[in-house]
Amino acid sequence: MSSYHWTKERDDFGGYSGLTLAPDGGGFVLLSDRAHLIEGTIFRHGDRIIGVRSAGIAPLEIPDTLLDRTFRRDTEGLAQDTRGGLYISLESNNRVIRRGADGTWSVLPAYPGIDSLPNNRGLEALAIGPDDAVYAIPEMSDGLLQPFPVFRFRNGTGWDQPMSITRSKGYVPVGADVGPDGHLYVLERGFGGFGFYSRVRRFDLSKDDATEGQVLLTSAVRRHDNLEGLAVWATTDGSLRLTMVSDDNFNVFQKTEIVEYAVGN
Repeated sequence: MSSYHWTKERDDFGGYSGLTLAPDGGGFVLLSDRAHLIEGTIFRHGDRIIGVRSAGIAPLEIPDTLLDRTFRRDTEGLAQDTRGGLYISLESNNRVIRRGADGTWSVLPAYPGIDSLPNNRGLEALAIGPDDAVYAIPEMSDGLLQPFPVFRFRNGTGWDQPMSITRSKGYVPVGADVGPDGHLYVLERGFGGFGFYSRVRRFDLSKDDATEGQVLLTSAVRRHDNLEGLAVWATTDGSLRLTMVSDDNFNVFQKTEIVEYAVGN
């Protein structure tokens, strides 16, 4: 429906891998993989994005003492709970941290299945359900055709792994969201040598085994840039929208692109 090239004259602008949207699709929070947030509003005319207005870039003041070991600030996944808290996944350290609405920081407990993930190939996609359950998906699985585990954290229960999603050659998860319909949406990325290609699948969270889900979107190589962040929202008539943002890797040959698709009936 729309593809918008967003530019900003700041050296630290870019690298956006996490996205949350207000229920009406207007207000947004973007997370850079260099540990900063940027908040703003997307403006549309009909179904087309015509502009973006944002506040300044806000570095994440993550306390150095939050984890029990030195961590790299390679922030990847972003999700927001019903209380306004922001959850952020750290890919190298394979931990999920939370900044409460009051600005206080905390870290979710460790979990063996997550701790065993390799450095810099760990937790990439993050989503939160309406019950504030946190879902985290790594960028790798045990083999090229082995399913990706879907980890879940619930207050009072802790971590478990209720399901996994099948893996297809060339695709890895990079973004996720739980839509207004209660389904898990996963954005996957591939690289074809000359550019990126993307896929979005939808999953029933009640499944308890490896599931293929429903393919909603596949893009050709170089149709879009390196799409990594995903948010799912509904228009006033109940139609679902997929909004995605690209990580430009701070590369002059790439761009920050905001892309939107409508989900068919």
